[in-house]
Amino acid sequence: APRRRVDSHLHLWTPDVETYPCEIEPPGNLNKDRQATHESFVELMDQSSISRAVVVQPINYGQDYSYLRAAMDAHPGRLLGMFVADPRAGAADAASWVRRTKESHTGWVGVRFNPYKWRTEEVREGMDGDTGLAMFRSAGDLGLVVGFMPFKGLSQHITEIENLLKAAPETKVVIDHWGFFLQPATGSGDRSVDEESWASLLALSAYPQVHVKISALFRVCGDGADWSALSPRLGALLKKFGSERLLWGSDFPYATEHSDYATAVQAIERWPVWDELSADVAAKSVDDVLFGTAARLFGIPTSAPRRSGEL
Repeated sequence: APRRRVDSHLHLWTPDVETYPCEIEPPGNLNKDRQATHESFVELMDQSSISRAVVVQPINYGQDYSYLRAAMDAHPGRLLGMFVADPRAGAADAASWVRRTKESHTGWVGVRFNPYKWRTEEVREGMDGDTGLAMFRSAGDLGLVVGFMPFKGLSQHITEIENLLKAAPETKVVIDHWGFFLQPATGSGDRSVDEESWASLLALSAYPQVHVKISALFRVCGDGADWSALSPRLGALLKKFGSERLLWGSDFPYATEHSDYATAVQAIERWPVWDELSADVAAKSVDDVLFGTAARLFGIPTSAPRRSGEL
């Protein structure tokens, strides 16, 4: 059977700033030739047998979701979306803010908690304050997955995350990019392992609601475009979480600064960790990581969607 794949983590934008104005300019090298548009990305999906993808709202557009909604409109059921929690909504409006945002499009499947939107001059509380807790609970009630982006290392945010997990165990959670255990998480330059963040990630396996994105390989490994040095760490995550709580994502278009998209898609399948498992277990585990976990989490049907242009 052909390999089934979902890309559980990417970003899209367009250089058409007249129609879709930016709050923050995207990197110039990733904004030429319309390379980060939904049209360009769906072509790459077709070339790499990606049936569906979860698009995370990029920082460029702030709380303006018009481009991501347009992308989901153009590829219904194929591109799904994750919006970003806005703690400026305040505790009293937090739950209804989540509901209103979810109801703005049928494609929304998750909400991202960016810790650096909290504890600002505008927002005095942390993620586990009244606003964050109301949003976190509301996400669970609505079947939205909460994604955490601990860019400066999971260990810095573990207490707040655990407080939320304990308060609402029914809310499903994904930790982005292996918990950002390599710092700084820029994808290049001198970097070092943040052992506390790695230990924090392993410890979260005690919470059944927690899943880990095996995503943005270039952010957590410096050994070139096969990233196979991550294989033992994936083995540790398989032991702690099981394959049914791990899911792959590319972090397109940033991934294309380090390899072409097809390489980013296929790299993980070639790692030695799979050879340490029996053939049956390896086959199921690879299918979980590349497809099954994301399908279960985000409510993705197991049948293939129509490709662009097909009736």
